[in-house]
Amino acid sequence: MKNTILLISLFKRALGIFFLVLNYLSYGLMVKVAADSDLTATERVFYPILIYLAGWILVIAGVYLAGPEIIDKIKYYFKLAWRTVFKKNNDNQT
Repeated sequence: MKNTILLISLFKRALGIFFLVLNYLSYGLMVKVAADSDLTATERVFYPILIYLAGWILVIAGVYLAGPEIIDKIKYYFKLAWRTVFKKNNDNQT
């Protein structure tokens, strides 16, 4: 019974992270669709709006499924990478 609950929890977290990754990929798709010359002007506006809204749905679902611990861990690694990049840039400027 505990193994089943653990597997469901891991699956939910993996699905949540997958949704978050899909959200980031949706921005590239949004730009590609907006730049597609085969579409009409209305379609080039309407489809990216739909993709943008779907991206927000993916963010909300991803955060809900991934859980607060995973989100905190992602924030931690992002801040660590951010500090590392800007610390290197500040050291090179002085």
